Amino acid sequence: MRTAALRHTARPGTDELLVRYRLMTRSVRPAIEDVVPVCATTDPEAFFPEASASGLNQVPNRHERIALALCEGCLIVDSCLVGEMREVPSVFQIRGVRAGLRQSERRALYLALEKAGAL
Repeated sequence: MRTAALRHTARPGTDELLVRYRLMTRSVRPAIEDVVPVCATTDPEAFFPEASASGLNQVPNRHERIALALCEGCLIVDSCLVGEMREVPSVFQIRGVRAGLRQSERRALYLALEKAGAL
């Protein structure tokens, strides 16, 4: 399952993110070493839009849409999300756009995983 399934016109809710994340962790393969992620060849600032990041129920702002477009088509987007959820020490450390999801979406996912005891 590609993370592209997480992205659609109507942004996914927390429950949907949680279910898809669990499916993703079962199917994610180790990152291919020859693959260079898009974020490694792009200005890092592009992935950290203005501090006024939009919330879960809001449409992504212009800066977020630009960053989300950069993640579109990345070959390791699934392992990127799984890796962040496993490695980030707290919800407050989640910033910007990563793995094709906005900060608010990843924070909601992190809290849902924490509540479910999956972290």
